[in-house]
Amino acid sequence: MFRQKSYPVYESMLCAFLVTFISGFINAFTYLTQGGRFAGVQTGNLLMLGIRLAEGRFLEAIKFLIPILVFMTGQVLTYFFKSWVIKHRFHWHLFSSLVLTALDVIAILGLKLFHPYIIVGILSLFMSLQVDTFKSIRGTPFATVMMTGNIKNAAYYWVKGVIEKDIKIRKDGRNILFILVTFSLGAMCSTFLSIPLGELSLIFSLLPLVFLNAYLMVGVKRGPQYNPKNIFKKV
Repeated sequence: MFRQKSYPVYESMLCAFLVTFISGFINAFTYLTQGGRFAGVQTGNLLMLGIRLAEGRFLEAIKFLIPILVFMTGQVLTYFFKSWVIKHRFHWHLFSSLVLTALDVIAILGLKLFHPYIIVGILSLFMSLQVDTFKSIRGTPFATVMMTGNIKNAAYYWVKGVIEKDIKIRKDGRNILFILVTFSLGAMCSTFLSIPLGELSLIFSLLPLVFLNAYLMVGVKRGPQYNPKNIFKKV
């Protein structure tokens, strides 16, 4: 019989929904307001890079190459950054979330000061750190930025769980399906806000980030295991 298990706070459904919503929001923001580029969906940037090169529009191709290079650099920096955080016994997921918030604030403050290339670069670094921080939802791997694997797994896990009568696997498929919906909701909200506000719509990405930080802080304080029924009860 399937029994409900406890998971670390950073693997909770709420945490996964928050980071995925943020990802959808920021990717839509950069696409709509920063020249059709993606901060995190590097497949889209790589596709456009190839198209522009084939068209002979080499200078325009560079704008799609920049976020790709920054994202790759972010993975190198994240490796050393994570090693430093763990060495000093800080909580990796909470510390990373705070750094993500700082990067978002820098991007917001620089909207009227920095070139769009720099804004996209900052947000690409943001995405690179996020994708290497939050990797699982209730013990099941998922992606917060690139959705192709999630689309495949949502269908595969759900069908496998139904056929094999495995409730855990079926719920994994359901949870990842929720991730896809959350990513789309983030993109929708970003679009609705970008129409009247333009670049200033990025300010609203701070709301889920602040909530994420508070959620992780409470979870870390209560202990290593996550219980969705009592995490916000008085300690």
